[in-house]
Amino acid sequence: MMHDLYVHRANRLSMKMTKMLVLCTAYFLLATAPISTYFVVESYLRPGYEESGNYLALAKRDLIWAACYLFGLSNYCVNFYLYTATNDRFYKEFKALIHCQPR
Repeated sequence: MMHDLYVHRANRLSMKMTKMLVLCTAYFLLATAPISTYFVVESYLRPGYEESGNYLALAKRDLIWAACYLFGLSNYCVNFYLYTATNDRFYKEFKALIHCQPR
């Protein structure tokens, strides 16, 4: 009986951890896909932009790079919220840390 309870609890915790990791990994892939795509596309377009001297096109390229880069960095900010929303244990530990409560 006790063994079944332990196995059930371990399975539940394992499922929650798996959900959290899948969400974090999915957001990581979503956030880094634009900057990765930008680097591939830009490597083919760079020679044409630099030779043409079209400053408007260069400015647009830099703006697109900045937007992709910032979206990629958002992964670090969003991870905290994903951990907090999907992991009760992380939330409880963080709450105790903020309120300076001993564990």
